Parts: sequence; C-alpha cells; structure tokens
Amino acid sequence: LKNKPIISSKSLNIQKLRELSSNTLGREYMTYIDKHGFSPDERTSVRFTMDPDIAYVMARYRQVHDFWHVLADLPPSLLGEISLKAFEFQVTGLPMCAMSVAIGHLKLTHSERMQLLHVYIPWAIRNSQQCEDLLSFPYEDHLELPVETVRKLLHFEK
Repeated sequence: LKNKPIISSKSLNIQKLRELSSNTLGREYMTYIDKHGFSPDERTSVRFTMDPDIAYVMARYRQVHDFWHVLADLPPSLLGEISLKAFEFQVTGLPMCAMSVAIGHLKLTHSERMQLLHVYIPWAIRNSQQCEDLLSFPYEDHLELPVETVRKLLHFEK
C-alpha cells in the first residue's frame, strides 16, 4: 500500500509491450487486450468507500483481473469469466465474485456447467491455496519475463 502502482495506458509502455517476445507476460497481456478489444483504462472507478486504502485495493483488483486471465489462460467468455470469478472469490473472499458464480452458471450450457463443476471450481480452490499474494504482486516489474516464469514465481497453476 506504500507505493500504490496503477496499471493504465499511461503507466505501461503499450507499444513496447507489443514488441516483446510472444511468451512474455507483457506481450501476452497486450495480445489478450488487443484480441478482445479491451483497454487497461476501462475499469470503472471504485465507489462506496471512504477509505483510500480500501479503494486502492479494489482498484488494483480490477486492474490485475486481465493479468489473471493471461496467467490462467482463460478467455473472457461466460465460462472463462465465471471460472475466474470462482478463483477470485477464493483469493479475495469478495461476495460479488461468489454471486457471479452462483448466478452466472445458470446461463451456461449443461456441458459448460459440468466443466465448471469438475474442472474449474476444483482448479480455483486448489490454485488459490497455493498462490502467492496476487494483489500485491508487482506485475509491472515482471512484464519482460516469460509467462511460465511468472506462474512459477506466483505458484500459479494454469
């Protein structure tokens, strides 16, 4: 909480990230962002808290969400988002994550629901128990490392 880094198009050298080797965290992050038409700047502002530290932690959670997609190799599909929300609930304990899973799974096909139940929820539980602190990890300082190296540093299971 001392440094409070921000992930945005202003803090990242977007063009440099696009030029990194294809297996690096920075390049894979930008490939994910570009492929799906996202921007590091599109996360909404945190509301409903007067505590600046809590507001920062919530903002950081929103900013690193796409890095977690890259680390987990999950697309922003309904199944991918619900699977990541199951993981996020395990990591953060945020009720909105649990609600996303509880309600979102109703829109999945039977086959996707079985994948969620038998593959992704066990992955979320197992992975959350072994990971390092993902919210305080300085992703910005590891953009040039291979994604696999970052996964190993974080004990993050793909």
